[in-house]
Amino acid sequence: MRFFLLIIAAVLLNAYEVNIINVNQDTAIINKYVKKGVSGVVLCPYDGKKIICARAVCYGKKAKLNVYDNLKNDAFALPLITPEKGDKILLAKDYDRILIIAPNQLEYLKIKQNYKNATIISSDIFATYIEKAPTKEDFINFAKKLNIGRIIFVLDKVYEVDAYSFYAIKSYGKNSVKYTNAFFTTFPNNIKNENFESLYKSYIKR
Repeated sequence: MRFFLLIIAAVLLNAYEVNIINVNQDTAIINKYVKKGVSGVVLCPYDGKKIICARAVCYGKKAKLNVYDNLKNDAFALPLITPEKGDKILLAKDYDRILIIAPNQLEYLKIKQNYKNATIISSDIFATYIEKAPTKEDFINFAKKLNIGRIIFVLDKVYEVDAYSFYAIKSYGKNSVKYTNAFFTTFPNNIKNENFESLYKSYIKR
């Protein structure tokens, strides 16, 4: 399995590291228990620097390894290496960058107050990317483009979803909401005729 590389610039607010103690093909054993679905990037030494050599999704003390393709560009000839024992996984790297999916402005602003320390990516920007009911892949691809780590869905509960694995890493509250459109945005759109509550819940893994 081969991976695109990227030099990593900084460790962000919510990020933390675990160590890889063994690798078997696309599965790594790690030294600490991590909540199911938390994703991150594998840091490998290269030419005296730490670079991103893979993406990882953790499940307890195991991690599934995948290609890191956020900045894939066939025009660049990048060095290729694979994760090995002793490499580190930087988890929750972009968790301080979030997208809120809410049914209306009131719910959007209310949830926004819960994440004052985060960088909130406007749902208006996401609205410009879609023309129909957003798929799970639409959310994931958008998150990759803007380095979003968490998507907050306001449904029967508030679900904090890892923007890559789509596992709910946290849920709280109890709501009774109804989406009359895909989500709150000030950008003009008329994406209707969908049961968005059920649609979004079907995307979320638990």
